Formats: sequence, structure tokens, C-alpha cells
Amino acid sequence: MSQQRQIILRVREMIVTGAMKAGERVTEIRLAQSLGVSRTPVRHALSILAQEGLLVSAEVGRGFVVRAFSEKDIRDAILLRGILEGTAARLVAEKGLDRDTSQILHACVKRGGAIFTKGVLHPGDGAEWAEINELFHSTLVAAAGNSALAQALALNDRVPFASAGAFFDDEKNSQALAQQYSVLRRAQEQHETLLAGLVNREGARVEALMREHAYAAIENIALFRTPTASAALEIENQFPSIDPGDAEAEPIPSSFLGRA
Repeated sequence: MSQQRQIILRVREMIVTGAMKAGERVTEIRLAQSLGVSRTPVRHALSILAQEGLLVSAEVGRGFVVRAFSEKDIRDAILLRGILEGTAARLVAEKGLDRDTSQILHACVKRGGAIFTKGVLHPGDGAEWAEINELFHSTLVAAAGNSALAQALALNDRVPFASAGAFFDDEKNSQALAQQYSVLRRAQEQHETLLAGLVNREGARVEALMREHAYAAIENIALFRTPTASAALEIENQFPSIDPGDAEAEPIPSSFLGRA
């Protein structure tokens, strides 16, 4: 894994674990010193995390501030992504895969399959899967050729952990990491089924599959939460049409670790 990727993952971990608290000011110099790296890769990492929605520009002076976000914000955005990407998949299937798109999607499926032949996730496998997943999804959206849809997705991706390339794990949580293999393996199988549906031009089928595919991201988030919160999220996944109420969502606790 490149140093740049390591820095992004490390800072993301600091935010979602509560080491950096909501509202806390983040500056290049202080963060670079704490990580023992130069300011250039830190500057790039902060820019990426701001695009993901984890950071917002400080109202006064330079730097960023850690954004406050809730579990409901993430869940709603992931489900919306599934709807939008489902539409993109249907559009691509209806008009047929072009050669370049087909080659990229087949390469993504092949790379993803290689990760899971080992039966366990090795260090770096999760980050590689995130890159593959992002390429698969972004290629599909681009192939749809619908600028309004692409813009809507770009806006939605600014919610933390909502984008297809979002990823997080916790090396200290061995139980969750073991379960994560099954979640990501199922997501890989969904990619394989989606690609087959696209090749066969099955518009309605790939649209439904892409909506279902979004739940893999939600399930991955639940792996890195407390048992109580995970159980509650699992119930919501089983009954997604049931609204538990209009009460405002509670902020995510410091024990929250996740993203897909």
C-alpha cells in the first residue's frame, strides 16, 4: 500500500474512532507532525477526506474541521446510491455494454476474485477491494452517459462513507475482520452476477441487483460497531421500509468503525 493511501486510511480511522472529535480543527502542520510525515501527502489526504464529507473547511483561517454526522445520514445516502446506481445499471444494460466498459468491468471482477481465493483477508486486501469497487461502480455510472445522474451521485458521495470507494477496517478487531471476508465476498459475487446481467442486457434485473448491492456497504459498517448498535442496524436492514420514527438520529459513537 502506498504511503499516501496509508495516510488517508490512518486519518479516516482517527476521525471515525473519535481520536479526532466532531468540530475539532485539523491543520496540515500538526497532523504531519503527529504522523511523522511531510505536509504534502497530508494536504492531499485532507483534500480527499473533505471530498468524502468527513471534513469541512474551517470558517475562520485555514485548515479543516471534523464534520459531525449520524448513522442515519450514512444509511440514507448509501440506500440512495443504490437507487441511482441501479438506474445507471439499467441504462447500460438497455443500450448494451461497449467494448471499453466491458473490459474494465471484467478486469474488476477478475481482480476481485483473486482476493477471495485465499479464504481470508490479508493486510491490504480490504484497501485493494475498495479500489476495485470504486472502479467498477464509477465505470458503470460513466457508461450510463447521464450527466444529471452522475451529478446527483457526486453530491450524495459527500456524505461520509456513502461512496462506492469508501472503506474502513480496524486491525485490532479480529472478529469483525473475519466476518468482513464474508461480507466482501458476497459483494464480489454480486459484481459477478451484475456483470452477467449487463452482458445479457437484463435491465430490470441489474437495477434490482444494484439496489440490493448497496446493503453490503451497510452490513460492512455494522461489523465495526458495538453489538447493540449492530443488532439494531441488522433489524433495520431486514425491515428497511419501517421507519422507527421521526426522532433525530443520534451522533455515531466513538466506537463506530466502518465503511464500504
